[in-house]
Amino acid sequence: MTLQIMSQLGEFIGGVGVIFTLVYLAVQVRSNTSSQRADMTARVLERLAAQQHTFGFDVAANKFFMQSVSDPAKISIEDRSRFQWVMTEFLSSMEFLKQQHAAGNIEEQVWLRWANTLNFWLSFPGVRTYWACRATPYTDSFTDYIDQQIADNDYSFNVDNYEHYMRTGKTPAN
Repeated sequence: MTLQIMSQLGEFIGGVGVIFTLVYLAVQVRSNTSSQRADMTARVLERLAAQQHTFGFDVAANKFFMQSVSDPAKISIEDRSRFQWVMTEFLSSMEFLKQQHAAGNIEEQVWLRWANTLNFWLSFPGVRTYWACRATPYTDSFTDYIDQQIADNDYSFNVDNYEHYMRTGKTPAN
């Protein structure tokens, strides 16, 4: 084997090595991106879960929240201020989820689950009042989305069944 052939063979092997390295790096970047997306989704869902936990297990917080979403005119100005902070946190998390879904970073089924949850809370007069009087700006696309949800007045659940359950602890058929 001549020196020239060995040189060409070395260049060929080096080229294959470069291609292999680039493919390996692409796979690693893709894997890392997927991990970052999952981590980001987990963090925002943890924020939402923390809010749910507070209102689900703290009797006073639950009472405050249910009064606030039902009729904010019946709560004190201090409680309306607290409610504003709660709604800002919740809606900011929802805005982030929507943005990340639009960017392809949140799976469709995860977004739909939370879009339906958002839809549920938008059925409450206190949430609608907060939205109409909000001091916190949101992105134009999120504002348009919420405004459309409120205007549609079409919910992802049976409002009558839910109201009956909350009043009686039973479904209307029971």
